[in-house]
Amino acid sequence: MSALADALVAAQRRALAQLEKEYVRSKQDDGDERAAGFRDALAAIGLTDRLEADSLIACLEVLRVTGGALPAEPANGGAPKAPESATDAQLALIARLASEKNVAGPDLPVTKQDAHAIIDSLKNGSYDPATWRVPF
Repeated sequence: MSALADALVAAQRRALAQLEKEYVRSKQDDGDERAAGFRDALAAIGLTDRLEADSLIACLEVLRVTGGALPAEPANGGAPKAPESATDAQLALIARLASEKNVAGPDLPVTKQDAHAIIDSLKNGSYDPATWRVPF
């Protein structure tokens, strides 16, 4: 994505969050008019999917009527979280189990999720060293 596209998505996310807050705070009982205004505002900031807008409005209406709180905005702006590296404890356990089983350990680095899978496979006897080798 270009820097401009990134900025647009970030601005849309912030604008949408503000629109949601205003919708839920509204005490007026003019549902159709409020929903139409919300749809217009979404379209103005480039969010034009009618089905998604209708679903969002339905969710916001439930929150408005029941007094529910809006979900918090993700701290990372909604970007996918990078996989975490395996912990030292996981790596030590992998090294110990691989040594006990007399098999080659995995190529590093590995993620926490991969380390979990490797440990499980070493423990249950299904570990295949080739699965965890990086071909050069």
